[in-house]
Amino acid sequence: MWLFDMRGSWDGFHARLFDLVVAREIAALYERLAEQLAPRLPPAGRILDVGCGAGRPTAQLARRRPGARVTGIDLSATQIALARREHAAVPNLEFRTGDALALPFPDGSFDAAVSLSSIKHWPDPARGVRELARVVRPGGIVFVLEADRECTRETAERFVRRWRFVPPPAVPVLAWYFLRFPARQGCTAAELRRLLEAAGVRGVEAVRDERDPAAYAWGRAPETPPVAGAEVM
Repeated sequence: MWLFDMRGSWDGFHARLFDLVVAREIAALYERLAEQLAPRLPPAGRILDVGCGAGRPTAQLARRRPGARVTGIDLSATQIALARREHAAVPNLEFRTGDALALPFPDGSFDAAVSLSSIKHWPDPARGVRELARVVRPGGIVFVLEADRECTRETAERFVRRWRFVPPPAVPVLAWYFLRFPARQGCTAAELRRLLEAAGVRGVEAVRDERDPAAYAWGRAPETPPVAGAEVM
């Protein structure tokens, strides 16, 4: 994974670069995500964040749900090391390495599973979403968020202005980069809906964020695990 092809795990350099330049400066976005997610998540039980990166939104969720046990999982050992170091003081939070396409948990292990801006890094997004649905108990929550491929230049510029070390003249260039690479490799709300429905998730709702370049969808896990070979239509 590198700056122009989003697929694959973060290497050590890119993991630290993203955490330094972007993740540390968009705390308000993470807080708003946690605020939107929290009412949809159980006050207790187990919550999984797949593709958690350095764990900033994962920690926000854990703080908002102190009665739950929150697990963050990511393929990048560097990201997990950053997450463990930064959030060691959060008592109901743990991090471990693992593959989104083959989650190391039995069926129905969690009451809810979320994935925030991680799908574009997966070689097979449909398989990853099926894994999310598989590890959630029947009727539990499945929630996915990704960079919105249809976001506007204005929204992208507003987003990159919050990055660290970005002088005003660089904003148009970085907005172009965001639209051309991360957003283009992201998903629309309609695509997220189709991914969840193909995984058997019920009652799916999908929306486009009006303030940030993101789309998200959520629904209830199926009564039976999704079929391994199911395809997104």
